[in-house]
Amino acid sequence: MSKTFKLAAVAALCAVAAAAHADVKFDANFEGDTTNINAATDTFKSGGRIEVNANAELYKQGDNFVNARASMLLGLNADSTVDDAWIQFGNSSLDFKFGRFEALDLFPVAKDTVLELATGAGYRANIGRGRFKDGQFHGALGLNAAPGLRFELGLVNYKDGTPPASGAAEQVVRPGVTYTNGDLTLRAGFESFDKGLGAGTQTGYGLSAGYMLAKDAAVNVNYANSSDLDSSSVGANLVYGPAGIGYIKDKTGATTVDTVYAAYSFPLLGVKGAFITPAVSVSSGDGVADKTALRVRLNYQF
Repeated sequence: MSKTFKLAAVAALCAVAAAAHADVKFDANFEGDTTNINAATDTFKSGGRIEVNANAELYKQGDNFVNARASMLLGLNADSTVDDAWIQFGNSSLDFKFGRFEALDLFPVAKDTVLELATGAGYRANIGRGRFKDGQFHGALGLNAAPGLRFELGLVNYKDGTPPASGAAEQVVRPGVTYTNGDLTLRAGFESFDKGLGAGTQTGYGLSAGYMLAKDAAVNVNYANSSDLDSSSVGANLVYGPAGIGYIKDKTGATTVDTVYAAYSFPLLGVKGAFITPAVSVSSGDGVADKTALRVRLNYQF
């Protein structure tokens, strides 16, 4: 899908919603950041974007609904692109979503932070989560089986354009479940990734538990494992008001990497919706180059 077609799709959603007299809500935010990475080769990066969102309630009659969302990213030093672009329909018991979106997060890191790993070790149960590149179909079937209990089945079918040259069709099946009871939230999911043309199937699973300690405080622990990749990750994080801190241990084969990250959001000049967030991550492992990253991010909701 070309960039022009992507932007046209967002414009089409807004036009269709307006023509249907749908309930459309727009919001936007600015994000700008500078990042310094201290590793084998030091790197300094700066960037940002303006995100414009259109959320539309296209149809609602009784318990039935049709909703849609489109998010456009206007890069400050890069091309504009589309982030979310999906439509969802169903009722309070059963719904289906397809398009470009992110499905159930089985390894949340909580606070908006910087997370630069010393190596690519680890597995986060996110191969089939979403926001895929061009030419891929992604859908998610959701079932609200009981109060606080939701099942989700994610399906992906695509041609990735990499060897073999025949462009073998590949599929990802990603069932997951979320259970919420008061302040406790449990998540579990499984991924099966068919590489196509007899290349084999890769599987993995993720588990997550979160607990709200107070209105603005929460703790979360995660675990993910893929025996086919000989890879796993375990993590824990805490958010307390504007502060967040976390730890992740990633392992692939004999390589183990430990990463600690933290961030703190300060109000900016008393302006409503404006924050500045310094964040740091320190990552190290045996036989790999250590990596330390420092980022300062400016956010403004408008």
